[in-house]
Amino acid sequence: MAGLKQVKGYEEYVVNICPNDTSGEVIEVGDVFIQLPEAPKDEEILNYGREPHLQMWQRLPVPEELRRIRSMDEWYEMPSEFKKRFSPYIEQEFKRRREGVWFFNNGERIYITGRHYMMLQWSKLDIGYGYYLEFQRRLFLHFAACEADPRSMGQMYTKCRRSGYTNMSAAILVDEGTQVKDKLLGIQSKTGKDAQENIFMKKVVPMFKSYPFFFKPIQDGTTNPRMELAFREPSKRITKNNKTSNRGEALNSIINWKNTTNNAYDGEKLHMMYLDESGKWEKPTDIREAWRIERTCLIVGRKIIGKCLMGSTVNPMDKGGKQYKELWRDSDPNDRNANGRTKTGLYRLFIPAYEALEGFFDEYGNPIVENPEKPVKTIDGDFVDIGAKTYLKNERDALKHDARELNEYIRQFPFTVEEAMRDSIEGSTFNIGKIYEQIEHNQELYPHPVVQGNFMWKDGVSDGEVIFSPDKQGRWRVGWMPKPENRNKYVIKYGKKYPGNDHIGVGGVDSYDLDSTTDNRGSKGACHLYNKFNMAAPANMFVAEYASRPPLARIFYEDVLLASVFYGYPLLIENNKYGIVRYFESRGYEEYVMKRPDHLKSPNASGNVKTRGIPSNSQDVIQAHAHAIEAFIEEHVGINSETGEMGKMYFERTLEDWIGYKIDNRTKFDLTISSGLALLAAQKTKVKKKESTFDDKRFFRRYTNEIRR
Repeated sequence: MAGLKQVKGYEEYVVNICPNDTSGEVIEVGDVFIQLPEAPKDEEILNYGREPHLQMWQRLPVPEELRRIRSMDEWYEMPSEFKKRFSPYIEQEFKRRREGVWFFNNGERIYITGRHYMMLQWSKLDIGYGYYLEFQRRLFLHFAACEADPRSMGQMYTKCRRSGYTNMSAAILVDEGTQVKDKLLGIQSKTGKDAQENIFMKKVVPMFKSYPFFFKPIQDGTTNPRMELAFREPSKRITKNNKTSNRGEALNSIINWKNTTNNAYDGEKLHMMYLDESGKWEKPTDIREAWRIERTCLIVGRKIIGKCLMGSTVNPMDKGGKQYKELWRDSDPNDRNANGRTKTGLYRLFIPAYEALEGFFDEYGNPIVENPEKPVKTIDGDFVDIGAKTYLKNERDALKHDARELNEYIRQFPFTVEEAMRDSIEGSTFNIGKIYEQIEHNQELYPHPVVQGNFMWKDGVSDGEVIFSPDKQGRWRVGWMPKPENRNKYVIKYGKKYPGNDHIGVGGVDSYDLDSTTDNRGSKGACHLYNKFNMAAPANMFVAEYASRPPLARIFYEDVLLASVFYGYPLLIENNKYGIVRYFESRGYEEYVMKRPDHLKSPNASGNVKTRGIPSNSQDVIQAHAHAIEAFIEEHVGINSETGEMGKMYFERTLEDWIGYKIDNRTKFDLTISSGLALLAAQKTKVKKKESTFDDKRFFRRYTNEIRR
């Protein structure tokens, strides 16, 4: 049977999806290795014998005599010769439904799952029967692997608009619901109305009605149900003449929908669930909280008894997108727990918009991604002379002077997961358009200038020389370092150590204590080192980034101290959590912690402020902090409108933190806090000139003993 296998040449488990346990080609879809069934002999494959250019998917003809039969009752009433004649055809359709189908497609052997076959051959859509599309084949194969893998709870698909995922999911629900016994299959969407009208009534019910009689189980209820498709024996009075049905035993399975609440199916045992538009569920019913509850409906003890279909485009972060993004992060098949499952139990999948864009598929269902040498006939009979990627880029170029519309278009038709997860520009604190320009630029850099690693004392000797050690698991990310002769530079004044490169750079630190954030995840310690305007090194550039929460706070303090010593930069520290300042003082590095800059002092404060660092709860500081980041983004992130040059902000975690930052809810934006503090530390104090009135001027020469040299 289908399931997990160890296959030579693959370190990870391979998911075999063949119902007959044959072993064919292994492919990778969404970081899942999938073993296809063994290919049959060529003469047993559909389209065999045709010229390659004539080989394409076509819906198989249905015998006209069978079209006229509407129910199993009518079938049983037909003459035995008739049933004997058409029984092989019906048996073959059941076999294809179970095992899938092979067909030649422009000379290539193609395998589609039984569920995919049922959608193409028997599930009528509002436009008729669907086309074979290669990207949908990958979706069906991926879901087949999720079904066959006992570690998986289902598929999470981040999509572009109009990719047909609702049709696919509805087809799977109908296919499964019409052949399993005593099972519940559920539907939820961003609203109950969407679940009922757009999915259940417009997709599920019509698909079931389009099925041939031999795939239709006994049904209870009306011919156009609004609440559920119930495959059970209709209620009727029992008499001596109607104790049994000609059609056999009812399945007692149900496909239904429910309103969008966190506990909609709580307590139920679900065999299959479709969570539609899950990236658009807004509070109080966000998808992450709903999934915590709904996933329990798919598990009994340690055993997964049901599977989920989850697919969506992604809303702005404050409208359900944030929770969806968190689910996506935790659905990585490459990150499993000791039980072999992802954190959510789901397997994620993304397909770029240019591989799934309507109107850009050739006659064989393959995407027309790049520009063809000559016009290509599409699957719907048109001709195109450009590829989907060029088309989408042209649309983007046309919107480049409208940052809001461009951002929305990219979100709806993304090339990458990062684009799919973009936030809306509306209501953003900073210029998200420029941030995304920088992110896209960074993703194309090779080699990437940022190196991950740790700072440490050379030979383990504390307060000696600090060195940097590259490490893929390191807590620091570094984009530039001083020349060797300028590292570990310091000066001695009044018997104390002072950082020796304070004319080049500064740092900002957001420390942490034992408190947790509102989502029960401890806030991280964050630090940025920044090169201010200078003539000795690359200027106006963040050069190092830290975001981690070691098990002990003093490990974080030491990490920051090491970097500060290595670069010779003083640090501006948020002093609401004063432990890190005391740590520096106890280690003899008091002067590496900056006092509150003069331009950020309260007008009512006394002239001699001894406390080091800066409070973060002052409204003046909060505003100055945001303005500093805003100005940096405008001048040094993305494309500079005056020079046309791209910025050198290479730390993507910080860029992403800036995107989501809300000035009225700063708690969880550790990297934004520390980066803004570094920028405040780099600002020069502007001394207001005193207006002269000439009242105190003395118009005669004074003589002193001062000697000027």
